[in-house]
Amino acid sequence: MMGTIKIGLTQFFSLTLLFELGTALVVNLGMESGRDAWLSILVGCLAGIVVFAGYAYLYRKHPELPFTAYTRKLLGKTLGVPVAVLYIILFINLAARDLRDGSTMLAMATMHNTPLFILSSLMVLSGAYVLHKGIEVLTRTSLVFAAIVLIIGVFSTIMLVLSGSINLHRLLPMLEDGITPVLASVAHQNFMFPFGEMISFTMLMPYLSNVKKGPWIIAAAMLVSALLLSFTMALNISVLGADIVQRSPLPLMPTISKISISDFIQRVDIFVVMVLIIGVFFKMSVFFAAALIGISELFGIPYRKMIYPCALIILFTSILDARSFVEHLDEGGRLLYMVYPLFIMVIPAILIIITALKSYFSAPRPG
Repeated sequence: MMGTIKIGLTQFFSLTLLFELGTALVVNLGMESGRDAWLSILVGCLAGIVVFAGYAYLYRKHPELPFTAYTRKLLGKTLGVPVAVLYIILFINLAARDLRDGSTMLAMATMHNTPLFILSSLMVLSGAYVLHKGIEVLTRTSLVFAAIVLIIGVFSTIMLVLSGSINLHRLLPMLEDGITPVLASVAHQNFMFPFGEMISFTMLMPYLSNVKKGPWIIAAAMLVSALLLSFTMALNISVLGADIVQRSPLPLMPTISKISISDFIQRVDIFVVMVLIIGVFFKMSVFFAAALIGISELFGIPYRKMIYPCALIILFTSILDARSFVEHLDEGGRLLYMVYPLFIMVIPAILIIITALKSYFSAPRPG
């Protein structure tokens, strides 16, 4: 296994923050609800935190074990092993999908003539290199990059205000068609992506240095990331208008390109590309790490031995996943509300019920 490493709360906070921002920061998140997208992100986060509370309950009952281990403990070997294997496949699939998202968006944004395979290989190898150094290295690096992302965000917002591109009237009227589009957007996208994907943290939580405060810190990071995502979507809509944001695959790009202060500050789109690379790297690396911990724990193989074979599987899954980006997004949409809920809600709910019943019946009775 990974040895007895313990990771500090600040590092877990920054890792969660970057994981949640991931690709969600640059795409048109929640635009199914039009100009109320910012609101559906907040509602999605609240739903995500409720589900995460379930994961936190399981973690407190089994603080030393990752998800795949207590799945086998609660369901028995016959059922538990196949379920654990399915979760490892899920994490590899999610890492591959994020890799495809990231490399395609990079190709769309700047590197138009670079083959996807080259971009994907560089990304997955950099993730493999950091994980080879250890999970704690990934979390320490996240502190530096979280600071960079926040500085870029503050700078870009100030520049947009100074260049006079923001028109808050574009956000009005609020809830024009009632609450239904917001709830539909949450059900189809904003809950599972990015908040439901916190299932991967059930594999990392045994490395928390503080069992009591750890889950609270992670939930706080989820809330902060939701506020940042919501603010970014509101900013995109107030700069570009809801229809343009809806049609643009990377709305943050045209938003930031509106920054123009006389002839002094222009062409700051490079910031969006930096944020995109950082987000994809950390999101993919967390899923990658979750899969490695699962393989190492289930098959008893030292995790460093599995890093490069696993990286190759992720790379080829991402390339062969779909013929085009449109097909990739369609498939993602279907997975979001047809397949992932089984892993994100149904199976954990069954485990919570079994754990609660076991705790109830094994509790000492008075007298």
